[in-house]
Amino acid sequence: MAKKMKYTYTYHKYLKDAYATFPSVKLYDIKVDSETGKNKLVFIKELLFGDFMRVIDKDGGYDMQTIEDGKNAGTYVKVHCRNADGYIKIEEMQDERPLEVNFIDVGQGDGCHIVTPDDEHFLIDAGQSDNMFRFLRWRFNLTKSSTSPPPFSVVISHPDADHYYGFKYIFDTPKEYAQQFSFTKVYHNGLMEAKTIATGKDNKATTADKLRSLGTLLELTGHQYSKYITDLCDTNEDYKARAASVDAGDYMDILAKADAEKESLRAGSVLYEKGKLKMEVLAPIPETIDGKDALPAFDNDKGRTKNGNSVVILLTMGNMKILLGGDLNIPAEHYLLQRYSGGIKVPSYMKSLTSGTAKKLKPETKAKYEAEVEKAVSLAKNVLQVDIAKSCHHGSADFSSEFLRALNPIATVISSGDEESFVHPRPDTIGTIGKHSRGERPLVFSTELARSGKEFLDVSKLKDEDVKKERVVTVYGMINVRTDGKKAIIAQKRESPASQSNWDIHKLIWNEEKGEFEYIMD
Repeated sequence: MAKKMKYTYTYHKYLKDAYATFPSVKLYDIKVDSETGKNKLVFIKELLFGDFMRVIDKDGGYDMQTIEDGKNAGTYVKVHCRNADGYIKIEEMQDERPLEVNFIDVGQGDGCHIVTPDDEHFLIDAGQSDNMFRFLRWRFNLTKSSTSPPPFSVVISHPDADHYYGFKYIFDTPKEYAQQFSFTKVYHNGLMEAKTIATGKDNKATTADKLRSLGTLLELTGHQYSKYITDLCDTNEDYKARAASVDAGDYMDILAKADAEKESLRAGSVLYEKGKLKMEVLAPIPETIDGKDALPAFDNDKGRTKNGNSVVILLTMGNMKILLGGDLNIPAEHYLLQRYSGGIKVPSYMKSLTSGTAKKLKPETKAKYEAEVEKAVSLAKNVLQVDIAKSCHHGSADFSSEFLRALNPIATVISSGDEESFVHPRPDTIGTIGKHSRGERPLVFSTELARSGKEFLDVSKLKDEDVKKERVVTVYGMINVRTDGKKAIIAQKRESPASQSNWDIHKLIWNEEKGEFEYIMD
């Protein structure tokens, strides 16, 4: 018969507020077993690494209970976390808050909520519908809370509706709510889109008309691209002047709802830096033309120009690197490979290698171009290689294998939605991400795939007034990333809870000898 082990309590630093330890913590109720008369654990829910908890005070100290025998033997402390009271092991609390990156399921579009270790909050895009607003309303309990939500810094990666339109609901919170959102600054890529003024035949908009809706159009010779957009809205004064001089349209109308300064971002800007966390901007990358910054018009197309000049953010937390890439496309990714490889002409080489005349290239010329592209990918990795990447453009087919090889992530998160005509994420995109990712078992997450609707709905139990939006999208589709710079989890909600777990959790651990993160399987 196995010998029973009795747990001996050891001293731990007293914490009033704390965070769950890596990778997750079980929250239990403690009840007296009617047969043995001893305390027993009853599972309530699983807490993720970094979940905030408030210790419940008892006579100026911890409310502690002891489990004496078995694998869960130990001293337990009563806490309040995720709207529940329960007990956790005393050693499963820590005072350091990890970085929290929440990829919200906004449907078709992008929406990311970042919480820094110092409890500062960023919103990077907000999708097209009200999903991000509903998530924030739930998280900060706007309808009942007596405490105001923290102020937000907002980044809109580019002026496409599936990235900015959701801010309509966030910037204009219903006045009847107990609490309102506030904003410190709204950052953007400098392209302040207005309504297009058509000048073509039969009052149709030309390509130039569409590009002019983004700013001043330059048509040039002797530059890498034939068209550029300049007179970018860098400052709040630039934004106000443009809004007053054009027919603003949806994008600027929504920005006007935010009572905060508007400011553009460029490669080289540092958005945030404190402690182990740095948020720096890798794109857009302008050229200087006639003393002004100008952004390239990719393929002379308005949509590809907006997407290709997305704000790209690199988050560095200790050893962990995370990339938020907006809606980058093939020409933009080749352009970034050129700029981050010291000037290797990747766009020109790739055009020659993939165009209809590629078969006419001499073998030695083809080999030279391919070698130059490989060199560019290798050099660009010094800047672009990350551990976790948000897939550019929702897993569309408009991506570059070369750019994916430079990113070389362990894990990729795809943000996409149902009821759209693009069929995102594309099958070839998912396959190529896996092919060009790091490790034997690279991870690919999808907000759309993480959220599965109910297979059957018992309509007989529903009344007309019961047919309302559920929280399935904002809760079950979210991909949660938590990291302290040495350890990280990527977690998605289980469709149906397991006996002792609410979450599907994947762990990344820094390997000091190899100098890289590794995916650790249980």
